[in-house]
Amino acid sequence: MKTALILCWLGTLAIAAFLRFDGLAARPVHADEATGARITAQRLEGSYRFDPTHFHGPTLNLAGSVAARAGGAGDWASFERLPLRAVTATAGVLLVLVPLLGRRRFGDPPMLLAALFLATSPLLVYYSRMYIHEMLLALFALLALFSAERGRAVALVLAGGCLGLMFATKESFAISVLAWAAAAAAVAAIEPAGLATAARWIRRHARPLALAAGGAALVSLAAYTDGFRQWSGAVDALRTYFVYDLSEGHEKPFGYYLGLMGLPHRSGGLAWFETPLLLAALAGAAAGFGPPARDPAVRLACRFLAFATLGHFLIYSVIAYKTPWLAVVPWTHAAVLAGFSSCWLRGGRVGAGRPSRIRTAGAVGAIVLVAAAIGLQFLQARQATGIHASDGRNPYAYVPTSPDLEELAPWLETILSHSTDPQQAAIAVVGPEYWPLPWYLRRFPRVGYWAEAPEALDRFPLVCATGELDLFDSHVPLPRGLRDGVPMTVWVRNDFWEASR
Repeated sequence: MKTALILCWLGTLAIAAFLRFDGLAARPVHADEATGARITAQRLEGSYRFDPTHFHGPTLNLAGSVAARAGGAGDWASFERLPLRAVTATAGVLLVLVPLLGRRRFGDPPMLLAALFLATSPLLVYYSRMYIHEMLLALFALLALFSAERGRAVALVLAGGCLGLMFATKESFAISVLAWAAAAAAVAAIEPAGLATAARWIRRHARPLALAAGGAALVSLAAYTDGFRQWSGAVDALRTYFVYDLSEGHEKPFGYYLGLMGLPHRSGGLAWFETPLLLAALAGAAAGFGPPARDPAVRLACRFLAFATLGHFLIYSVIAYKTPWLAVVPWTHAAVLAGFSSCWLRGGRVGAGRPSRIRTAGAVGAIVLVAAAIGLQFLQARQATGIHASDGRNPYAYVPTSPDLEELAPWLETILSHSTDPQQAAIAVVGPEYWPLPWYLRRFPRVGYWAEAPEALDRFPLVCATGELDLFDSHVPLPRGLRDGVPMTVWVRNDFWEASR
């Protein structure tokens, strides 16, 4: 039995690693990845400062700069996408292993099932392969929960450190704190003598809780001040809640996340759904309020996760600004809750009191359904990260980069190679919506960026424009894709165009 369990955990880990690392560098670089990579390069080059108005906390670029340096990068021009994406892919694999911390407390069946859902969820797989903050935030959040659940002094301090890392990763950690506090209050309110028990627990753990709060503050302070060298970062970390600038164009209705994660839907002929995980999470929530959760620890965990998942989604749904990756942290909670759906079998609910043959048939049927759910998630994850990884019909791709950009740099190099004067080999980028273009132009020595067309624009041999320009007398316009819904035109000066033909 022990060998079988070890093999199951190793198999789950292998599935998680395969889904996250296979072909990791193939997908075009997303605009948000490109901005994160540029900030990481600034840290590597010694010019990084935390910006409270945008781009989130420093944890991602801290880890990314280490990975980039290990991959041989020394400056922006030498950056490669694989070392950067390996940071979040590794975080995604580690996320799958976090339920191991709950084995002794909750047993192998719910924790292994939770790990399987975490390993194969298309949403979690997709954003594990993208160099953005969400997977680090989810990892630290789940580590904080499992550490705090143990209730011991050392574990509580560790949870505080994870909370500090969450703050240093992204300002939206405050949403998780609010959802957790509301969930804990709800659980205490419905438990017999729950409020009194909670008050006694807080008094008994007052010292480790204070140490945990101090640890959270210290960890986040060290990150935001760049190792206590830029103290303005401490003030900016708080200012970000008042001055952060949300980009326009991402406003969506209240039910966006329910439609994205819970309801099967078709997009451009492709089917997308994560309904099996949602149904399992509902079964896990029901177990916390029914006979299967005979163990008080399991009952409390199911109830807390149910309220915390609902709280997260309600808060994110109320906020008009919505993107699919914001669902990563709530969906991580849902995946762990889904693991507790196994309580309906372990608690004897299926076929209880009936002949053993019926109970066995019920158990086999439930296992088949779970295997089918995991298999469907696996196939969906492969579809989302494979040929449709940068497809506008993929709801996880979200304003994906055009595959055209993958061939842009070699093509521009060929055109500029016809110049006999290196000073002429310059590129102008015009328009406010140009990301992720800087990533693809990072190795060109002379690139200028303007929101509006500068004077003497017709002198540039190459002009990449995301808006309308009139250079017909001096340049040849060549349409190229930039991002889904954001076209780009490359204007090639007449003499360079003729020389390249």
